[in-house]
Amino acid sequence: MFIVLEGIDGCGKSTHARLLSKWLEESGKSVFLTAEPTKRPVGKLIREILSGKIKVDPRTLALLFTADRVEHVNEMKAALAEGRIVVCERYYHSTVAYQAAQGVDREWLLRLNDFAIKPDLLIFLDVNPKMGAGRTSTGEIFEREEFLKKVKSEYRKFKGMKVIDSSRPQETVQRDIRELVSGLL
Repeated sequence: MFIVLEGIDGCGKSTHARLLSKWLEESGKSVFLTAEPTKRPVGKLIREILSGKIKVDPRTLALLFTADRVEHVNEMKAALAEGRIVVCERYYHSTVAYQAAQGVDREWLLRLNDFAIKPDLLIFLDVNPKMGAGRTSTGEIFEREEFLKKVKSEYRKFKGMKVIDSSRPQETVQRDIRELVSGLL
């Protein structure tokens, strides 16, 4: 099973990916917890760009995310072939939402990511952009309320997402995530 957690900055993706993975492992499942950008060389370059240290065209950033994803997809396919549950924090949906919010053509972004395997479960952790921006502390270039409003609008264009209100208490959000996952186990 391949599970992706998506959402704007500050929605709780990292926390809930960790909590979900721990719960699955405690249930006897083998889990591969992963995230994008990866910790590979291209992922490290992306993190430098997100920090504001390096400036690039939004299309360049989309291409870098996609290049990082090629190797990541191979790694996730291997984990799935081993029978592991893959829990991924951010995936191609983030590239589409964030770079489309920067003005990059959405259809081009989707075509660019045609190779990406589709998740069995796509969870969108929904939070008000003001709350999301207030929860962030990394200082990344996208962590601004007005920009996150555009990103959220782009996310909402995806079909088949399960939407969970992540402005509620952590335990409530995690319970809802586990219910969705339990329905697929």
